[in-house]
Amino acid sequence: MTALAIAAILLINFPVHAGQDVRIFVEAEEADLAEPRPSALREALAQGVFQEAEALLGGELGEPRRSALRRILEPRAQEYVLDWEEREFLPTEWGAVLHVNVRVHRQALRGFLQSLGTYYTRNNVIGYRLEARGLNAEQTEVIRNLEVLSGVRQDGADSLILRLNSQADGSLQGTLDYEGLVWSAMGPELPEVWIGLWSNYFGMDRVRRTFEDDMILDTHGWTAAGDVQSFDQALREWEVSVDRIDLLGISMQPDGLLQARWRIVTTDRSGMQSRVRQYFQNRDVAYSVQ
Repeated sequence: MTALAIAAILLINFPVHAGQDVRIFVEAEEADLAEPRPSALREALAQGVFQEAEALLGGELGEPRRSALRRILEPRAQEYVLDWEEREFLPTEWGAVLHVNVRVHRQALRGFLQSLGTYYTRNNVIGYRLEARGLNAEQTEVIRNLEVLSGVRQDGADSLILRLNSQADGSLQGTLDYEGLVWSAMGPELPEVWIGLWSNYFGMDRVRRTFEDDMILDTHGWTAAGDVQSFDQALREWEVSVDRIDLLGISMQPDGLLQARWRIVTTDRSGMQSRVRQYFQNRDVAYSVQ
């Protein structure tokens, strides 16, 4: 079989991510039905998206950030749901248990976590300066929660300055100044303005490179294309923070075995290396990581 044919098989059988298994308790007043009410289903879908976000983040968030993440995801959770399947709606003495499988658009959700900064700052804090005018106490509290979520802290830094101003119509206008680069955003809600500004900062290559590692994984010894495909799928589903995985090539070697190479961009190099080591420890496949 040629390398081109092998690559074609892998593309045709591109991995489909398993869904999130979700069980929620439904209160008695909502459980006296043959099927769950829309409110219960919305809660289940939001829980599925939250679980997927935790998986993408490696489950490393402390409780304040987990709570902040849940709050910001809840109203927009259905944007990231590809589909769902009800597995069971089981009445109990006190209510009912709704069991659903939720399949989430991982790439879109990862992009949202990246734009927030949460994806990059689990073990880091970024200093910035806030200059705010006209904000009320509630908005000030929202900013505190968003700081926790994004992993930023007010330290008077001159290189990164966020300016927020309350407008007469109740909307908010903001700018983010990073070393002379200035982005602006306006909107009725503080979280949207915040995301609109910080997404520019966290979207910069030079900022991302401070958090990311670029790895090349070389493997040799595969006996079948299906084995390469199985590993490729496992690689993409591991709960290790990965920005990008590229299968760079597959080739047939003179000994009749397959060689495959991947490029992996991750924010958790040690975690990725550990998972690769565990995967290959009982397999007759040689590998190296650069």
